[in-house]
Amino acid sequence: MENDVTELCEKILSKVSKEQALDVVRKLYTAEVIQDRRIVLGNILYLLDSTQDDQEDVGISWRNTRIVQDYVWEKLNTGHWKEVWIGWRKIYAVAALIRILNATECLLKQIRRNNKEVKEAVENKGGDFNKRKLIQDTELGDPRCSPVLEDLVKLADMGLLLGAPVLKNILEHVAQEITQYLSLEFSESDTKVQKTLVPDFNLEDVAVKLPQGCQHLEELKCIEEPSMENFIINYKAPEKPAIISGALSDWPAVSGPRKWTVPYLVRVAGPRTVPIEIGKNYTSEHWTQRLMTVKQFAEQYLQGDCKEVGYLAQHQLLDQVPALAEDICIPDLCFTGEEDDVDMNVWIGPKGTVSPLHTDPKHNFLCQVSGSKYVVLYPSTDSKYLYPHPTPLLFNTSRVDLQNVNLEEHPDFCHAKGYHALLKAGQMLYIPPGMWHFVKSLETSFSVSFWWQ
Repeated sequence: MENDVTELCEKILSKVSKEQALDVVRKLYTAEVIQDRRIVLGNILYLLDSTQDDQEDVGISWRNTRIVQDYVWEKLNTGHWKEVWIGWRKIYAVAALIRILNATECLLKQIRRNNKEVKEAVENKGGDFNKRKLIQDTELGDPRCSPVLEDLVKLADMGLLLGAPVLKNILEHVAQEITQYLSLEFSESDTKVQKTLVPDFNLEDVAVKLPQGCQHLEELKCIEEPSMENFIINYKAPEKPAIISGALSDWPAVSGPRKWTVPYLVRVAGPRTVPIEIGKNYTSEHWTQRLMTVKQFAEQYLQGDCKEVGYLAQHQLLDQVPALAEDICIPDLCFTGEEDDVDMNVWIGPKGTVSPLHTDPKHNFLCQVSGSKYVVLYPSTDSKYLYPHPTPLLFNTSRVDLQNVNLEEHPDFCHAKGYHALLKAGQMLYIPPGMWHFVKSLETSFSVSFWWQ
């Protein structure tokens, strides 16, 4: 496997050079007209460029790029994110890239040094010598270098999340290369997640308990996948929700060797860094977000015995991990709209994750890949009964907590008339634009949403 790591390192270093990375900053410096910022860019360029002259002193190179990233991080977290100068984001990405290249060069040198030591030891001690034990006893340790490679993926992901695409999105390509390599040495036992029997839920048992006087929720029936014409006439045009079966039958993510399970997720995307929502839901007082790897998320929140809820919600994981995108197909019905662009987001979480009652401006197909969810829907015409938040940030979210309705605070809610249903693996829920919807996971769940218009 050490030869495989050597090939991986050489492949990364062949994709891009430090000089190309520095050119990104040089162009920003040359084009800058604000004098104060130009001076800062000159200092940043000096720090990054000085790493070119310290090939033997990795510590200086690592320190300088870290100083640059720490300084730019402060810039990224000052003011509103949309108002941050794009140059700071590019510099953050460049610094992350240079750190990756430095570490990769260092790792490659160490591997070659180990290979030389092993060869000399075998020649001196004869053919019966345990080559693998010698490698493991050296400074490098495991020749596959998994912890180091996982750190490089994290560096790349932080550059992607906080930075901006540079050099044809090189950080994404580097992260993909390393993730693909790491997946080859994965075993399902690494996840520590126990397999359980698939439960059979009953709608009446899992339904929200509305106070007396509220309108009865109508069960949303399931239909077979309609033709485009049928869908447009009977569902899209009248903005009528529906649960559709059969639309995911050709998805590798639903069945077969590429079925989405926790072990499969960790194997394909384990070292990738993602934002995780922590807390009851995004309207709760103690709700927050943390960055962690997919593997950490699986170990901490997808085992079924965690006291707090962690949710990978509304994240473009399919863009971040193309191998997962190959497991799904965009539903044909998405192309009954006026535009071809389709926004795809992944939702992964344990039992108990909740998206409170809210609306979205686009047509939405919520595709349930694995696990089951309970959903409640109200038409946009009932908005006057659902008490939207007055704040701009939460204007599309209802103040009515469906799991604990208070008619004294929200007396008009009793006039709202909606639907509810179980959304099972392999089914797709059509949610028209502006329709209010509440979603709760009944077990560990994998979903993909497609927004279109």
